[in-house]
Amino acid sequence: MNIEILHDHISTFTREVVDSGFKRDLDDYSSSLPSSQTNIVALREIAGKILSVLDHFYNSDLPDSLIALLPKKDIRPFLEVAHNITLRDLIENTEIQQQDFFNQLTQFINKLKQQLQQNINEITNINKFITPYLSADITTRAEQGVAMISIVFREQKTISSFSEFTKTLKEWNRTLPIYHQLLKSEPPGDIEIVEVQNGSIDFIVNLDVNIGIDLAELFKIGFKVFAAYLAYKQLIKPITDSYHGNRKLIDQEPEREKELLANIGVAIKGEIMAQHKKAKKTDKKIDKIAVATKAEEVTKLVTSHIVKGNDIKLLAIPETQEQKDVQEGVPDIKEALREQSMLARQRLRLIPAEEQQKLLKAYGQNDEEPE
Repeated sequence: MNIEILHDHISTFTREVVDSGFKRDLDDYSSSLPSSQTNIVALREIAGKILSVLDHFYNSDLPDSLIALLPKKDIRPFLEVAHNITLRDLIENTEIQQQDFFNQLTQFINKLKQQLQQNINEITNINKFITPYLSADITTRAEQGVAMISIVFREQKTISSFSEFTKTLKEWNRTLPIYHQLLKSEPPGDIEIVEVQNGSIDFIVNLDVNIGIDLAELFKIGFKVFAAYLAYKQLIKPITDSYHGNRKLIDQEPEREKELLANIGVAIKGEIMAQHKKAKKTDKKIDKIAVATKAEEVTKLVTSHIVKGNDIKLLAIPETQEQKDVQEGVPDIKEALREQSMLARQRLRLIPAEEQQKLLKAYGQNDEEPE
């Protein structure tokens, strides 16, 4: 597995489990349980707080990261067990006696702590092992001036059909150089495939660092607008029910939904044009031929990738003094891209299949490569 992917998975684990304070809180809960043994309200509050975090974990990218990091049979990912279901059953048991609740919660926390600590120890060892190689890779990226991008394909039709996947790759191969032309006058080099991951299909590629950062920003906006549309879809049913048959209000909803759906592509194309306009100020030689057509093609690629429930990650960039100004905002871009992508994919899983088909019909179809 590519070390940058490993590093990304380790970062996900560290951010969610350690930096978030969950590990510390779990230790604190374990220490404070005996003093709350006779206080059922306090015990249930502790259980509820742990459950809230566990529910978040199971709906995040953390389970996939743990599976990738911990393939050994003797040390399994702590989320491989449905801890949230076990704890929810305990909380919702209205007939359990206080002492039994205390005993079961104590056993639950101790077991979770043990599994979590095993994961932490193993992942710490992995991180120590890859650190020297990661440092060497940073030096290489600085020399080449490239950003490493992971293009993640999750949509089942794409990853299970060779013809569909080939068509999708052709679209990426055609469109990334077009996007480069919109932002830079220097001709793009061949896109270097660093590695192909499995499970989902992750294509790890190297792009010009500035193009890679702009592409991450473009997808961040796309995911954000898409998530907003999906939030609207979740909320609209109870809202329309409150109209109580008011035809004037009801008749306005199809047009509003149509505009919100169209706004996904509008927002992405608008950002592409803004990036192109900004790039022209510093690079006077950028190709100005058929800009709108090129922007439209990039828009189709980005929107299609997003609405299918796929992902994209900015894994790594050069760390050089010359690019210091560019890089100052990059950690924020990487994190913001991750957050918006995860939010959009979580909300996409919640909408009915027929609504997902509507999205695919509007944005998700690949066009055949022009002759």
